[in-house]
Parts: sequence; C-alpha cells; structure tokens
Amino acid sequence: RHIESMIRLAEAHAKLHLREYVREDDINIAIRIMLESFIDTQKFSVMKNMKHTFSKYLSYKKDNNELLLFVLKQLAKDQMVYSRARYGGDIQTVEISVEELEDKARQINIHNLQPFYESELFLANRFVHNKRTKNILLTL
Repeated sequence: RHIESMIRLAEAHAKLHLREYVREDDINIAIRIMLESFIDTQKFSVMKNMKHTFSKYLSYKKDNNELLLFVLKQLAKDQMVYSRARYGGDIQTVEISVEELEDKARQINIHNLQPFYESELFLANRFVHNKRTKNILLTL
C-alpha cells in the first residue's frame, strides 16, 4: 500500500508540473512527503531522532531562503525597535547576532545557513554577513 501511495504521489507531482511521465524529482518529493507524514505521527523523542536521521530526505527541494529572510527581517525589526527605544534618534545600521538567527533557524529545522548567506536574496536585501565578528549587518 505504501509503495502504491508513493507511486500515486509521484504521478500527481508530475501532473502538477504538466508532465506525462514521472522523473526522479517526483519520486524524491513523494518520498519526502511520505517520510514527513510518517515522522509526524511518532512520539516526540522518536520524531526528533527520525528527523535528524532522515534530514537529507526531508529537506529535499525545500527553499528555505524566503523563510530565513522573513526571520532575519523580523530580528532586524526587533533590534531597530529596541535601539530606537534605548538610544533614540535615527539608526543607520542594525546588527543581528548570527547565533540568534541560527537559534531561530534550528527551531524551524534549518541547520545550514551558509547557502542563505551567499544567496542573491540575502544580498539584495542589503544584509552583510561578517564571519569575523559573527554578526549580520543591515544598512538602512
């Protein structure tokens, strides 16, 4: 039954992309969907272990950059509000700790942020990753 379900999911994904045949991509997405579904039905301790074990399959074809950008913008906004309340006046740059972003990313099961730091999306939004100081700067 499970194999038949995966076949149907893969076929549905191919049809969604207007293809009449199933590619490896479609099968990998079907595997990811089945794994996510199965893992979500487990107890928390088992779920956590399984998510770690199958993280390679669970993160297949997920674009986390948009989500990470949202989280980073929220952190920047919070930092701006704090700085304005504490110091007053205009703020030229906002400094966000890499550690703080990584903590938020881990909460949503994203563990590797390096591709995000190198992405066009990150740079287009005027963020700069400083590896030496382990901070992210936003120039306003």
